[in-house]
Amino acid sequence: MRRRVLILLAALLLAGISATAIVSYVRGADRRALEGKQGVWVLVARERIPAETVGAEVRKLTERILVPAETVPAGTLTSWDPVLDDLRLAAVLEPSQLLMRPLFRTAAPSAAPSRRLAVPRDKLAVTVALSIAPQVAGDVSTGDQVTVYSSCPLEPAAGDPPPRTRALVPRTRVLAIGEAPEPGTPSPSAGAAAEVLPEPTPTTRPDTERYVVTLAVGPTDAQRLVHASRYCALYLAMPGTSVQVTPGGGVDTDGLYR
Repeated sequence: MRRRVLILLAALLLAGISATAIVSYVRGADRRALEGKQGVWVLVARERIPAETVGAEVRKLTERILVPAETVPAGTLTSWDPVLDDLRLAAVLEPSQLLMRPLFRTAAPSAAPSRRLAVPRDKLAVTVALSIAPQVAGDVSTGDQVTVYSSCPLEPAAGDPPPRTRALVPRTRVLAIGEAPEPGTPSPSAGAAAEVLPEPTPTTRPDTERYVVTLAVGPTDAQRLVHASRYCALYLAMPGTSVQVTPGGGVDTDGLYR
């Protein structure tokens, strides 16, 4: 029995020595390949990394290996630079490919950066063309409280009631305001090149009709505002702090001077 125990212990000892020898051999493989040469640690891709991957993700997919210094091209990364975390890969990295600084670039800016509106949780953002005098428009900015008036119909048919102006939205908040683009002049077609056309008379849009405003309104006012923008002229006014505006009623041309 004692002899069997001794044999078992000897076998375990030999197994431990063998495992240590194997680990030492593996760890020294790179160094033995560099006998007589100067080595340097470099970063390589552990797996295939797609282009446009952000640097912070690339860092997680890399590893360091020891290679002869004479085989390392200029620009090869020997350690990770935190500055690369915010950059992106300009090309695909294949497994075991060297990481080089020129492979990283800043993210390309969007061709048309979008500006997001801060819309209240219980409101809708509705954009309409409004008539605003330049003096008033120059004082209107994002966040201001305004009143919207409507005048319609713009061109009543014969026998229809006269146009009426009334408060459409007593009070609402401006999310954005800007000037509407001027209408472009249509380009002549190729087939009409030989035709002599009269020179168009230049027309200018009235100053009061060149503003586009985005307003924060509730669902009901949103429907009314969109409908009115199709069939009425809309006007914007800046209310004072204590003024009370009541919707409805209004005034028409028949009762304008009564």
